[in-house]
Amino acid sequence: MSMFCYQCQEAAKGTGCSIVGVCGKDEDVANLQDLLLFVAKGISFYADFARS
Repeated sequence: MSMFCYQCQEAAKGTGCSIVGVCGKDEDVANLQDLLLFVAKGISFYADFARS
């Protein structure tokens, strides 16, 4: 799988990194961070749903 990092604010021209991040992380770390954000969004959705 090729890397695309959504988190990097240091990327050239304000776009995501596509090979290796400027910060030095590899594609596995970028994918795990994307997964973590996806799970957190899902948990917050169901927490909000449970309140109402």
